[in-house]
Amino acid sequence: MRRVAAVLPWLVVLGGTAVAGPDDPVVAGVQSAPPVVPATTELEQDTDARKNIRGCPVGESCLDPQAVLREFEVGSLPPPGEDPWVGEHEPPARSAVEAGPARQVSKPSELRPDAPWLDQLALPDIPMRWSQRLADYLVFYKDDPRGRNIMKGWLKSQGKYKDLIVSNLRKAKLPEDLLYVAMIESSYDNETLSRAGALGLWQFMPEGSTIYGLRRDRWVDERKDPYRSTIAQMDYFRDLYQRFGEWHIALAAFNVGYGAVLRSIARYNTNDYYQLCEYENAIPWETCWYTPKIMATAIVGHNLAAFGFDNLKVDTPEQWDEISVPTSISLSVIARAANTTEAEIKKLNPHLRKNRTPPGETGYLVRVPVGTKADTQRRLAELQSDWDGYDAYVVAHGERFEDVATTFGVSKAQLKKLNGVDKESEVSGGTVLVVPRISADTREKNKAKAKAKLQASAVDSKEGEALIVPVPDKDFAIKGKRRVFYRVVAGDTLSTVAKAFHVAKADLALWSGLQKDASLHPRMVLVAFVDEDFDADAEHVALLDESMLIVVTRGSAEHLDLAEARTGRKRIEYTATSKEKLEDIAKRYGMGSHDLARINRISYNKVLEKGDKIIVYQVVDPSRSDRAEEQWKKTPKARRGKTKGTTPATTTASKPPAVGPVTSPSQVD
Repeated sequence: MRRVAAVLPWLVVLGGTAVAGPDDPVVAGVQSAPPVVPATTELEQDTDARKNIRGCPVGESCLDPQAVLREFEVGSLPPPGEDPWVGEHEPPARSAVEAGPARQVSKPSELRPDAPWLDQLALPDIPMRWSQRLADYLVFYKDDPRGRNIMKGWLKSQGKYKDLIVSNLRKAKLPEDLLYVAMIESSYDNETLSRAGALGLWQFMPEGSTIYGLRRDRWVDERKDPYRSTIAQMDYFRDLYQRFGEWHIALAAFNVGYGAVLRSIARYNTNDYYQLCEYENAIPWETCWYTPKIMATAIVGHNLAAFGFDNLKVDTPEQWDEISVPTSISLSVIARAANTTEAEIKKLNPHLRKNRTPPGETGYLVRVPVGTKADTQRRLAELQSDWDGYDAYVVAHGERFEDVATTFGVSKAQLKKLNGVDKESEVSGGTVLVVPRISADTREKNKAKAKAKLQASAVDSKEGEALIVPVPDKDFAIKGKRRVFYRVVAGDTLSTVAKAFHVAKADLALWSGLQKDASLHPRMVLVAFVDEDFDADAEHVALLDESMLIVVTRGSAEHLDLAEARTGRKRIEYTATSKEKLEDIAKRYGMGSHDLARINRISYNKVLEKGDKIIVYQVVDPSRSDRAEEQWKKTPKARRGKTKGTTPATTTASKPPAVGPVTSPSQVD
């Protein structure tokens, strides 16, 4: 109970009588004037604008149906040890049964004496068992505005797929009221995606879709296909019933997974769904609401008049014709041929993910508005110039997206648009892309251009130069195996590359001197040892041409000489002729003392003694790189050339090794 002082207003005068304010003492007994509560301020508001801001009409909940149901469930019967009501809110009256064995009743009104109409309801074709949760749901759908709004939306949407689902249930000889499982799972919306990754009308998980034959790849996800997913769901229902032999617990298994239910049955030694719901840690709290939730919606469906939904206008059943297309065609072209909108074609084909049919598949079936099949096929032939001229292309592992674009003479932006690609990392080895059809000669010429661009994209490389590939040991070999080189592209992982080469991930990491759990990055080059008969083309793997590589041992003098030569600098060995500060030596070459310290792994304020040797970088071609040009400008003009006290750091600095295949004399069994 609130204290009286909490509702006393500020001091006001009524008819000349003073009324107590917040600082006046409260006197017990009859007051000279009643406490005055200020009138509620009414603001003139634009409710339409508020609707835009809040996302739903003023006075209605903006929560989606599943969230509203969750709100009702938590309020009706919180999970053990969890009270959702906080602050000054008082919890509503809870269900009569909160613990103990499931209550058995002869009629539902025993569970809800305030709802005698429950006894008059027609029942679904799934064997019934009354429970407190079931009765509470029915009252919720009949009397609670939240429940009524949810049910109206569900029944309206049900019209789209009711005929499709019921006809398949009849064909499979299953209870027709399993129709209502889709109502609870997705609200009959193919786009519904759960946080766990379940998708579509029946909320198939990725693993389940594979088991039941639903295609799921870059171009198609049949979990969103109402027709094919419903066919798959019939087999799933039959399998669950075969396993459990009773629909109440079979539906629970559909919700939480059959493995979880089997473990609970074994742990508590009962297959009674309602008993399992009463035990601690047997079946999840949400699953104990799941079966009654479905049963309740099925009962509403059989008693529309009793619940006040008999005059509800439902959505028109989805109908379509099917046509086969000769190649990959965009939905926009199909829409033009069908004399409809692209949005309509998308709605009929929600399983097509990239706004076109899959590339490389002749005769793919596409749905068009019912009654338009003949005209669509005729117009599609007339529009051949709009869709012909494209081919399917399988991207090789190690092939960059820009390499594909160059090979087929289009820009990266055009290729992305053609294939619905947002990020290049989406495209990896084995991905099928739609590409323009070009002649074999043009393709080979373009492929050579792509190869040249690939070589020139290396660090500090220019077109026509060999690619420097540092490896842990350039002479390492494995008897009976062939060494190959692979350039990493966006999206690659050690696991995917190892799989493409049919080698172990740990071996691939070892050969390339990498951490096996670290990320790969574009422009890295991996070395692998494969079987002599490994066919890169058959495995869709793009290998580097070893004749265009210079393979060096990582961190060797040879490697360092070549790397600096690519920047326009030469590594030379400087010998101190007397005591010299590192800073003074650095200035002679246009470098900084910190740079020299880092290169030589010494302190930046070190003073060299006579005869001490260090490595310095001398600019020999300032036009080669920005770094070389900047250093050249900082080098004293008098010293831009050979400097006293320096010699080439190695014999390879001025003469790079010949470009050609690197063979290894050593053999490792």
